[in-house]
Amino acid sequence: MKRMFLLLATLLLLTTTAACGGGGRTQAPDSGGTSHGENKNGKKTVVVSMLFLDEVFREAKKKFEQKHPDVEIRLTYVQTKDNWKEGDREKFVKSTNTEMLSGKGPDVLVLDPLPMGKYASNNALASLSGLMDQDPSFHKDLYFGNILDNLSINGALYGMPMRFILETMVGDEGAVKKAGVRIDDNVWTWNEFAETAKAMKKSGSPAAYAASPPSMLNARVKADYPAFVDEPNRKAKFDQASFIKLLNEVKALFDGNVMADKAAEASFKSIYIQNPEEFFSFPRALYKQPKLYRSPLAAGQKPGGFFLPYQTLGINENSAVKTEAWAFIKFMLSDDIQDVKGLGGFPLNKDVYGRQLDQMLKNGKVKIEDGPEEGGTVDVNPADIEYQKQLISGLSHPIPTNTSMVEDALLIESKSFFAGQKSAEEAAKEIQDRVNAYLNE
Repeated sequence: MKRMFLLLATLLLLTTTAACGGGGRTQAPDSGGTSHGENKNGKKTVVVSMLFLDEVFREAKKKFEQKHPDVEIRLTYVQTKDNWKEGDREKFVKSTNTEMLSGKGPDVLVLDPLPMGKYASNNALASLSGLMDQDPSFHKDLYFGNILDNLSINGALYGMPMRFILETMVGDEGAVKKAGVRIDDNVWTWNEFAETAKAMKKSGSPAAYAASPPSMLNARVKADYPAFVDEPNRKAKFDQASFIKLLNEVKALFDGNVMADKAAEASFKSIYIQNPEEFFSFPRALYKQPKLYRSPLAAGQKPGGFFLPYQTLGINENSAVKTEAWAFIKFMLSDDIQDVKGLGGFPLNKDVYGRQLDQMLKNGKVKIEDGPEEGGTVDVNPADIEYQKQLISGLSHPIPTNTSMVEDALLIESKSFFAGQKSAEEAAKEIQDRVNAYLNE
């Protein structure tokens, strides 16, 4: 079960909605949340702020300071793996918003739970695109450009992900073959997924997908987030006909028993794959004959796969130590840090990723961490390695990680619609009002 616990911890950091309650900022000794530029020893001080202290930052601090003896990296954080409190996330977001939008705050931020678009539109974050263009030592081609290009806001990059997580769908290939359906996952949409599911159900397969209607709605919105939420311009779009249509589509899938609203056997499951090894091992925890597919697209959405940016770093536009802050971010992308063992996510550094694939191919097998075959192995072959590389190079749709308030509105306000107590239009208006209030607070 090691894999399950690691994934749960990662996704909690990225996507969990915070509960109200206590929980205050815990900081490293002798640290503050706001940069002062220079410490009492005459060193430049770079304050790096985050909700959760991943141990990789301790390692990076130590190694960076050895290479840059004139710079101190000061880590500030709220949570550690042994210290979690209800309300930590909400309090961290609110306090950081207050600092950043008033021209204060740390030098470097881990932006995963924070409203990066809001900061960018308020000129609170430095343009990393500008820093990259002005730095002859930075070579963008060493990193996955498709990841970076699809994280830009109004044409500029404001957050640099250290790693990313692959979001995909795994299917029961035995059930797919039995039904005789053909799937082109390069272009299939959720509407085509629904038609596939109906055909499979006729062949005796179980419901295609297991989730609650509000959860399914939330997943569909996050997969096409810019169509519904314009965070930089603080506008929600849930009162549009496209969202009302989506509400009715999701309801129809459950009304027709194509999807199940409780835990059940299902022909397809959405999964997060955290590293190259899991690409081979995790599907085998779910089906005897698994096959990976790209997740379905929304109608009109451009082809491409989905990913979660992870450990995304941004620089405060008002920082007095931008040069040193940028040097730290570059160091986080170096082989020294990207190849640290035990990290969640795929490395953004292409050379590190390539070496990981070479090592897997050399080993020839990957251990299965979960499911009925736990402890067994799955073979690694060149064709599967190439397929993984193809999927990674085609990623183009980021799934946002700072949507807890929007998720609240979707999950709470849609329940009455799915229960038949309100119309789609009424539910859409309530969601629109709640999300707009959040975006403009």
